[in-house]
Amino acid sequence: MPSTRRRIVVSLLVGVAHATLVLTVALHLGYDVAPSAYSPLGVGWRYGGLVVVAAVPAWLALRARLLSPLFALLLTTGYVLWMELTPPGPTFRDVAELERLAEPTGITVVENGLYIVRYMVNASVWTVGFLFVGLVEYVVRHTWTRLPSVPESIPWLSTPAPRRRAIAIASSGGLLHAAVMVWYASRLGVTMSGGFEWLLYLFGAVGMWVLATIPLYFLVRHRLVAPATLLTLFVLIDVHAAFTASVEDPHALYFGGWVLYLGILLVVAGIEYGLRRLDVFRRFASDV
Repeated sequence: MPSTRRRIVVSLLVGVAHATLVLTVALHLGYDVAPSAYSPLGVGWRYGGLVVVAAVPAWLALRARLLSPLFALLLTTGYVLWMELTPPGPTFRDVAELERLAEPTGITVVENGLYIVRYMVNASVWTVGFLFVGLVEYVVRHTWTRLPSVPESIPWLSTPAPRRRAIAIASSGGLLHAAVMVWYASRLGVTMSGGFEWLLYLFGAVGMWVLATIPLYFLVRHRLVAPATLLTLFVLIDVHAAFTASVEDPHALYFGGWVLYLGILLVVAGIEYGLRRLDVFRRFASDV
């Protein structure tokens, strides 16, 4: 079996094992996540998401020995299972009990839980975050001489990348980020009053592409690490907030107020570029 094919198979097996573990715990706790609870499309999205969210970090580890995505996956999955399995644990209560109604309503409210359910349905956002983590590590290990180099480089991702290739890589990452974040906004019900919702989503879609494309271009073309690292933190903090339901939805600000985040990324890029021009970054990197 060719090496590339073997890596893909092993990565998918890791993804299947991850999905099996998470779903087994969910069923044990009493969540209604069996295939019968969803449409065929829903099963594919949720179960497939649990496979892909683990398969991508596993493939990056096997292909280029990138460890940070795998560590982020283990940390996230461990957090989800820890929150579910430690007291007080999820409690399932009928709305009738909460509202003191005489008859059951059949509508269940889950208290102290839903971590697995939200992790499963938002797996695509986590996958984007883990992918960006790997890309940042890849460039850092190519830039900082004191860190272990990547044993097997990815030919089309050599850095600093030529201008056209950098544009292609950054634009592709921006499209992925935009597609996932538009879906995420739709799932969370991000909206605006006045009947101009389509303008919000158009503005947000363009912004999500710009917000990821610019720092990714800086990363692969100029090896500016800070903007892409901060973008990755924005993505992970955004999706992590979904674990705890709140009236204040951080994704609404991220999606509709992306100009603010872009300004922060540009300032950070300017600071890193200035430090590099002063040779501070190079001396720091050589001492790491």
